[in-house]
Amino acid sequence: MKNWLVALILILSFRPAEAQQPIDIVFDIDWTTFYTVHPENKNELSAKNLEVEGKFYRPTDYLPEVIEFLLKNHSEVRISFFSGGTKARNIALLNKVTLSDGRSLLDISHRILSFEDLTRVSHNETLKFSEQYKKVLSEGLPDWNPQRTLLIDDQPEFAQKPLKSVSSLGHYNFQESFDAGRSTEKFFPASYEQWQQERRKALVWLAIIENALAESSRSGKDFAGTAQEMWLHATENALLPKQGERLINLLSAPACQKVFVP
Repeated sequence: MKNWLVALILILSFRPAEAQQPIDIVFDIDWTTFYTVHPENKNELSAKNLEVEGKFYRPTDYLPEVIEFLLKNHSEVRISFFSGGTKARNIALLNKVTLSDGRSLLDISHRILSFEDLTRVSHNETLKFSEQYKKVLSEGLPDWNPQRTLLIDDQPEFAQKPLKSVSSLGHYNFQESFDAGRSTEKFFPASYEQWQQERRKALVWLAIIENALAESSRSGKDFAGTAQEMWLHATENALLPKQGERLINLLSAPACQKVFVP
């Protein structure tokens, strides 16, 4: 009987080695998780604006909630940031955004990579910055797994293979409310729907990451490739922001109500 119980415990506690490996979500900063804003513009004023080194930034809507959900519900997930900004700026900025438990984005970050961590691949200064430099993880995140790592970046071409990247889904400057008078200007939404989509992009990140984690666990497919494939149709699926919102609402729900929301 004793041997039978021991065997049963071993079976129930067994997890494949792959499931124990970390999932790395690497976020870009500028124009992905934070906007540059100008306080002199009334429609860029927000209680969430932050000042760092004399410049002003505004976190993407739902950013703390998305990260908090991933950390609370997926012990294997590690959050890192990789930005071409200076290390001092990146650290100061991340330290100003907090989760509900008081920890800052700086506190919960696995790694914070900055300009000095970029790999220069060209000295042709006529090229875009993202063509002169690449985000390579071999030194800054030495134990990363290409199948279990995803970079979210407004310029996904920053990633150098085998790192997989996806678009931040953001296209516009921050606006506190939709300004139809600027709808024909570059980097401003042409419609209220586009403005709303910009404000809710982090909810789409969460929904796709959650779906990719579930599909990867169910099918054995690699997480990064699954997420990348799902991302291709992100803007076509109006249900993704709603799913992300429902997931975030679970953060404040009693423990007994915390169940999977498809």
